Amino acid sequence: MRTNKWIISSLAVIALLSLSLFYILPEEKTAPDQRQFIRAAVSNYGSLKDKGIGQVEILSDREVRFLITGASDDNALSQETLDGNLKSFCALLLQEAAKSPVEIVPDAEFQLSYHHRQIAAISGVYSCKNAQS
Repeated sequence: MRTNKWIISSLAVIALLSLSLFYILPEEKTAPDQRQFIRAAVSNYGSLKDKGIGQVEILSDREVRFLITGASDDNALSQETLDGNLKSFCALLLQEAAKSPVEIVPDAEFQLSYHHRQIAAISGVYSCKNAQS
């Protein structure tokens, strides 16, 4: 009978300590989402399929990669069209960054790139930064 009292009282102490640690330790504050404006720019970009884009990878808060899969016409895979798509996305990204509640360095530079999974020759990198800075 004595063993049962020790087991029950030790379980009660463990439970009490666990609860006290939960309430004593400070809550971790979550950092603001640094990529929220990039997600907003991607969602406002329009139909990715029409632009020949299969997937968008947000690699960091300064780097975005577009995976090219093809489109309904061969013109969408031309170097000029893909570069133009990156330039138009850059303008949209800078607009969203300006509206973002997260503090962004005024001369921040974003690296936009595209890559085709099957055709290695279809790839490119575009440096996107505010022209006013």
